[in-house]
Amino acid sequence: MLIRKITRRNPSPEVVEEAISVMEGGGIVIYPTDTIYGLGVNALDEDAVRRLFRVKGRPPHKPVSICVSGVDEIPRFSRPSRHAMDLMKRILPGPYTLILERNELIPDVITGGSSRVGIRVPDDEVCRLITARFPVTATSANISGKPPSPGIEEILRDLDGVDLVLDAGECQSMEPSTVIDLTVNPPRVLRRGKGPLDTIL
Repeated sequence: MLIRKITRRNPSPEVVEEAISVMEGGGIVIYPTDTIYGLGVNALDEDAVRRLFRVKGRPPHKPVSICVSGVDEIPRFSRPSRHAMDLMKRILPGPYTLILERNELIPDVITGGSSRVGIRVPDDEVCRLITARFPVTATSANISGKPPSPGIEEILRDLDGVDLVLDAGECQSMEPSTVIDLTVNPPRVLRRGKGPLDTIL
């Protein structure tokens, strides 16, 4: 396992490219987001996603969300309504996970066989650069069922089998993203987390 220091602003292009290369090869990367640390693989690589589930100890029927680099990427992997797109353009990038109808590019292993997928566009430069090549899994960097930790040292006490760690220091907030179901109108909040709701509901 490799650990690379990275800054959230103006991150090293070499370190970002190393993370992308690891994931292109089926590897697992711990990476910073605008909420907590994420556990990332190429979300289109089914074998890598299955390996992530084993490392995290996550039951295979439980879906994981994905990160993409921008709002314009969301229709590549889902079927958002016009209303949903308008809302997402107002609140993203930001600490929200949006539930949308998936399309055929998203493998069943990501959604647990569901017709829906959770999508994030974090307000984090490292995250956006990594996901510019392909969507990346957006699940917290912890063993399934345990609370997430703010720092890399604590995370690695539990997690084994990770290939690369991008260490951006301790998380300033341990609030997870707010999860909003955009397959219904009006939108429905499924989990309250970081991020205001006054522009959504």
